Amino acid sequence: MKRLFALLVIMLMVLMSPSAVQARPKEDDGPVRAVITFAKNRSAPDASTITWRLDRRKNGHWVSVESQTWRAGAGMLGKRGKNECIKNVGWLPNGDYGVRLRTPYHGNLIKGNVLQIDNKRCAGGRGVLRQSLFVHTEQGDGGKQCRNRRGDQVCRWEFPRFNDYRSYGCIKMAPGDLAALVRRYQTQLSPEVRYPLDRVVLKVTYAPRGTPPAA
Repeated sequence: MKRLFALLVIMLMVLMSPSAVQARPKEDDGPVRAVITFAKNRSAPDASTITWRLDRRKNGHWVSVESQTWRAGAGMLGKRGKNECIKNVGWLPNGDYGVRLRTPYHGNLIKGNVLQIDNKRCAGGRGVLRQSLFVHTEQGDGGKQCRNRRGDQVCRWEFPRFNDYRSYGCIKMAPGDLAALVRRYQTQLSPEVRYPLDRVVLKVTYAPRGTPPAA
């Protein structure tokens, strides 16, 4: 009886050992993919939305496990701002873009943590090549807000005094919202890597007609 009890104790110790515990498959061990969707609002380009969605592979199927949406803008206001073929004025062409997280990015105007996205030709690939495209905000080096000075500062978020959701074609977010998106990205994915589209993709599309402007 004592030998049987001792054997049971040894078996229990083996099952509870770190190596045995680590060997058990966890529910969250499946591969992940990230889908970021920018939905352009035709009536209010500066009040469009950007949505982060994380999918995980479970039992042979992709399952959405995380999602969050924020306000974002792209392009200048007016008719020209909705023309995807006007550089530095119009919003982005629809389609799928590769993404690379830059932490940080040191541009002349764009700084801090940003998502750099692929170049793309407008008009279904037959038109002007849109380049130097980002998901970014207005901030200075290190993601810091610069001092408040007279006029519209490119290194400081000043909405609603100035409509900082307008852009020269890139996707613009408020600093706190961009920081939240970057945190979610970094939880699952590495910076400075341009993943294949089936792993990380930015989808640019139109919001359904009648969609109210994002708050």
